[in-house]
Amino acid sequence: MGLGGKAVIFDFEGTLVDFQWRLAEAEAELRQAYAAQGFATAGNYAELWNAAADAVAPQGRIGELRRALGPVYDRWDADALLRWSPRAGAAELLRKLSGAGIRAALVSNIGRAALGSALGRFGLDRWLDPVVSRDDVTFMKPRAEGALRALAELKAAPEEALFVGDSRADVLAARAAGLRVAIIRGGECDESAFAALPPDRFVSRLEEIAALVG
Repeated sequence: MGLGGKAVIFDFEGTLVDFQWRLAEAEAELRQAYAAQGFATAGNYAELWNAAADAVAPQGRIGELRRALGPVYDRWDADALLRWSPRAGAAELLRKLSGAGIRAALVSNIGRAALGSALGRFGLDRWLDPVVSRDDVTFMKPRAEGALRALAELKAAPEEALFVGDSRADVLAARAAGLRVAIIRGGECDESAFAALPPDRFVSRLEEIAALVG
């Protein structure tokens, strides 16, 4: 039985391209930056942002948060951009989905500038619409905001779509949005990290996704 048949929502880094963010170094700098702004310093790069956004969103201060912390994220995006390479079969899968009338979207914790550069360089932008970056939402994955926004723009119900990612955050975001989820091995998280939070499917190659939604 297929896992959705109208749309596929992809993560970006670790899913359509290889994982190149230098997590340990980036998160060390981010914790210092959050501390300097008076925010808590527990959690990974996304949890740091979401906790700060929880604190400032009720006061309408998300713009201030972006101006203060966004440049740090952007620098680490730009660093990863130097090394990203497409996953084998990425363009072929997107072309095949399009030919079958299945729409493809993207929801990523990467910022708009790096995403635009990478998608254009690798020729993937023509098949992905909408593209939802961290700059387009208040909360990053593992919150469901980005996935729900993509579903709304696709005009698809959760049961009509499949989320494809590589991390626990992708599983959590997909589940919170009511989506089935497939995880591709070899991304941000090892397969053992999903023991308590298994996806609907594991795949080793992107080409396997076509069969899941066919």
